[in-house]
Order: sequence, then structure tokens, then C-alpha cells
Amino acid sequence: MKESKEMVLRFRLFLFWFSFPVFLVSSGALAAPVAAPQEVRVGATEFPPYIVVQRDGTVAGILIETLDYLNSIQKKYKFVAIPYSAMRRHNGFRNKVFDVSFFDNIEWGWDKSAVDVSDIFMRGKEIYIALDKPGRGEEYFADLKSKTMIGVLGYHYGFADYNSDPSFLRKNYKMQLTSSNEGSIEMVLDGRGDVAVVSDAFLNWYLHRNPGRKKLLVSKRVDQHYLHTVIVRKNISPNVREINALLKQFRKSKVYENILQKYGVSR
Repeated sequence: MKESKEMVLRFRLFLFWFSFPVFLVSSGALAAPVAAPQEVRVGATEFPPYIVVQRDGTVAGILIETLDYLNSIQKKYKFVAIPYSAMRRHNGFRNKVFDVSFFDNIEWGWDKSAVDVSDIFMRGKEIYIALDKPGRGEEYFADLKSKTMIGVLGYHYGFADYNSDPSFLRKNYKMQLTSSNEGSIEMVLDGRGDVAVVSDAFLNWYLHRNPGRKKLLVSKRVDQHYLHTVIVRKNISPNVREINALLKQFRKSKVYENILQKYGVSR
């Protein structure tokens, strides 16, 4: 009887020690860390209200609202905005400081052999503005060669065949270059140039924040239509097909609709 009890006890100890490693392995499998999302570095060049680089270096505007949404609907990638100057952004791309660029266009100085282009996901346009004066109307914008033009350093403009070279613009259009769209508007209002080129979305945004400013003459003539896409470095992850799939979800979202209404941009 005594031997029988000892055998039962030994058998129970055997089962305990046999099952213990299995329990550890199972627990370890359950506690395995989830892979961190891959960081996707997004070039962020000042382009209000699409991209707003603030004085402390943080990025705001439509870009951040877009990236926040894309980060919320999947866990594979984390899109992070990297502030970069307009004049140096192509060098930054070549040096792999960033790999994708939102609210961009293949015609804005990109090497077409090195990048893929997403579907169009938002639209807009750039228009001409001048100081409103008695007797001045739409005809004022007919001859831009005789005007002192105002624009943002590093930007590409339709009237100049998208040539952003400062010396070319100064020579051919007496162009005064500023660091921002707001600076362009302020120069027009202060009489330090004749005609500025700004996006319709930025002008709406500016006038909403500054209702007391002098009246501007806004041309019906369009300098260029924005066909906003994402520029994607070839042979990276996410590839352009993945970007398009995310943009498709974005365009169907309430976030997208809210952005259109908030900033007055077109789908």
C-alpha cells in the first residue's frame, strides 16, 4: 500500500515537471512582442494649407491630418513628416532623407526614372492676385511679362513653364521671391510687387484668418491646376500599389470630407 502511494506521488511529480516547460513555451508565445510598424519618412516642404511647417519645426496642415488617418487604419507602417526646404528637397530625396512626398506632382522637378506616382487623391489650383484699385479688372492679368511677379522660392509656376530657377525667374519676370504664400500676399498688399501666385485653398484660409485685410483683386485666370499625388521612391516598401490602396480608403473616409470642407479644397 505504501509503495502504491509513493508510485502515485512520483507519477504526479513526473506529470508536473513534464508539463512545466510546455507551459513556459506557451506563455512565451503569447507574450511575444508585436513587430513595431515600419517608419515611412514623408518629405514636408512648406505648402500651406497642405503642409505647414511651424517655427518650432513641427508640421501641421492637411498633411498631418492625412498621415494621422493613414496611421490609424493600419499597423504595418508609421508615416512620419520630415520638414525640408523647397530648394533642397530633391537633393534630400536623392540622399534618402525621405522616401515619399505627398501633395506633389511628377512635373515639379522629379526624375521620372527614379519614382512612381500614386493616383490623384486631391485637386486644387493656383490663381493670380493683385491689389484692388479703381479701374483695375481682369484685364490687368492679361500681360504678366510687364508685371513684377511675386512667388515662393523653390516653387514651380505654370506661367514660367515650371522652371523654378531663381535667376531665370528674376530675369524673365522680375520675380520677387518670398519664403511663403503669406509673404506673397503681404508683398502685394504692401505694393512691393504687382501680381502674386497663390493656391486658392491658401487664399481662402488666409482671408478667413484675416478678414480685415485690404481687398484683393482675384483673377479668374488659373496658373496651374493641382493634381495632387504621392511621389514614391521605386523599389521601397510601401510601394505605390500599397499607397494607392491606403489613399482609396482615405478618399472614402469622413476625415477626407471634413478636410475638403475645412480648407475649401477639391476632391
